[in-house]
Amino acid sequence: MFTDEKWSSSKNWFIAAVFWIIIGMSMGLLTATKQIWPELLNNRWTTYGHIRSAHVMLVIYAWLSMAYVGSMFYMIPKLAKTTVFSEKLGNFSLVLYNVVILEGFFALLDGQTSVIEYGEFPLWVDVQVLIAIGLVAYNLFKTVGQRQEKMLYVSLWYFLGSLLWLPLTWIVGNFPPSLIPSGVQQGLMGWFLGHNAIGLWMTTVGVGQIYYLLPKLTGRPLYSHQLSMIGFWAIATFYVWNGPHHLMNGPIPSWISKAGVIPSIVLLIPVWAVLANFWGTMKGSWSQTRTSVPLRFTMAGTIFYLFACLQGPLQALPSVSSVIKFTHWTVGHAHMGPFGAFSFTSFAAIYYILPKIVGREMFSKRAMEAHFWFSTVGFLVFAFSLWIAGVVQGFAWIDGVPFLKTVLMMEPYVKGRAIGGTMMYVAQFFLAWNMYKTIKLAKIEKKQQSQQQAATA
Repeated sequence: MFTDEKWSSSKNWFIAAVFWIIIGMSMGLLTATKQIWPELLNNRWTTYGHIRSAHVMLVIYAWLSMAYVGSMFYMIPKLAKTTVFSEKLGNFSLVLYNVVILEGFFALLDGQTSVIEYGEFPLWVDVQVLIAIGLVAYNLFKTVGQRQEKMLYVSLWYFLGSLLWLPLTWIVGNFPPSLIPSGVQQGLMGWFLGHNAIGLWMTTVGVGQIYYLLPKLTGRPLYSHQLSMIGFWAIATFYVWNGPHHLMNGPIPSWISKAGVIPSIVLLIPVWAVLANFWGTMKGSWSQTRTSVPLRFTMAGTIFYLFACLQGPLQALPSVSSVIKFTHWTVGHAHMGPFGAFSFTSFAAIYYILPKIVGREMFSKRAMEAHFWFSTVGFLVFAFSLWIAGVVQGFAWIDGVPFLKTVLMMEPYVKGRAIGGTMMYVAQFFLAWNMYKTIKLAKIEKKQQSQQQAATA
């Protein structure tokens, strides 16, 4: 069994990630609650705009990104048949990254923002984020460079590609827009970041996690390595062009609109390639989801990934966009990837990896079950409330219903959003408590084992 010291950076990134999901989702729950009681916590630090920005940035770049890095610090060395290039650098980059995220969090609460979707941090924080990301990427590329395994399994392709794409996306999406006056050019660059933070970071690392976990959790080989590479290169080729569809029906040239719509439709090809591979690997193993909570999280994540990728091309069509644009629908869709698909795969990764690191099973399977069901049911209540609200809202605008009246029409739906969000939030305390107890008991058991060995020596 592995020792804590050998894999300390992976475990520490996971611990920090779970801390931030609770903070980030606290901001999200407060955002949802303020839509029911706008005067709640009414001060300059907790205005709706400030906490909404903080929620988005913490969930994506604190919780999900830290969980991803924790997974990669374990999965990449295992696939490369080597050790992490530098555990000290891994832990140092963790401390630096947390300091930067904390700076960004308080900057957003103070109203300092670049007003770029998924790139809300002010420029002085963006620079520090880029340095921290660079340290992580350097460490993991050096790890692959000293590998003992010649073949690069598909997860390594996804991980290494993501570690290249994220810094490039971050630079293009944050630095030029800060220098360009507000307008179409700034919007296009901002949505280059907004969409590719999803497509070339959240999606690609999440898919790499699933490709690693499925064979491990089912005991079955990957259905098709060739199909996995088709999916990888198709995502790498087409996803980068999708940003303009967020500006559909806006003041952008028609050729740019088409350049956003066509790749969005073409992305159905890699999506089906990836999902066919996942479900082909699962053939004959679906019954295992009844007993394996990590596998259940993984497969639920693939189903949510399917729905997210079906909604995306549909929303890129001008006729559909004209109804749902700026409505609650887009909020429901925006949560489908970061929470429904890839937070679920990260939950699975934590439940699989942490016991391997600390040397004991998770403390409570009941807590794992509660985590799954509260997350799943809560998200479905949350998402369907927003999807229905968005359709009602969009057609009401088209019919000329006064805006204020449509706001009042949304009351039952935003209450449904708050109820579902509360369930999602409560679910994460089951995860945090289970992790805490598992790590604590593992330390106690390790200490008792050392004492017994000393006594018999």
